[in-house]
Amino acid sequence: MQDVRGENNDASESSQSHRPEPMVFDLVDPLDAKKGELEINALLNLSPGAEMLRWSPEIEYSYMDGHSIELELPIENDFLQQYKVSLQGSFGTLAQGRMLHGWQAIGRRKNDEKVFGAEILYLNDYKFSDMWSMMNMLGVRHTALGKSGKFVGVLNNSLFYSYSKHLALGIELNNEIEERRWRYRLTPQLQYVFNKHSIIQVGGGPSQLNTERTEWLLTSRVIYDF
Repeated sequence: MQDVRGENNDASESSQSHRPEPMVFDLVDPLDAKKGELEINALLNLSPGAEMLRWSPEIEYSYMDGHSIELELPIENDFLQQYKVSLQGSFGTLAQGRMLHGWQAIGRRKNDEKVFGAEILYLNDYKFSDMWSMMNMLGVRHTALGKSGKFVGVLNNSLFYSYSKHLALGIELNNEIEERRWRYRLTPQLQYVFNKHSIIQVGGGPSQLNTERTEWLLTSRVIYDF
């Protein structure tokens, strides 16, 4: 998540501030993160019907301007499902600073299947105004490298309304396309910025990403920036 800055009088800098980020499919760091920024956060997904808790502690570090690395440990109840490492980089800005774009590469080791998976995505963050912004991610995933894995198309779209410098409302749609089959997760959400260090996101909605039938998930992400 981004380091939330105070108000300023420069129009160009203002156009790049207060950019909410997706909660479910998280960025490693903001595309314009500065070298040395460090963040810890945790995503929690609760499925009341299945009595299942999925949670993922993460640590993120910007090793140079616009480039970051992340370690994530997805856990289901008390079972460590995966080891996940992500790299992210920036291509810079377009549209007088309103658009940030870049890339993200993810590698994962699935402990239950004992296989390695990977994905690569293009990232595009566009700020329409001080209130409205969107984030789009487009890429492909290979579920089992070197084995009989499958290619899965990945498309994530988010739209945000910044009600104030502390509160933003959004809706996030995560899509996976595999052999003419479409799976989705839809998550209305809100983000509250307590200060430049602490942010919380909460939301929930229907999902078919992990099950054949629709499940309803309650979701939260807690962020702390150093």
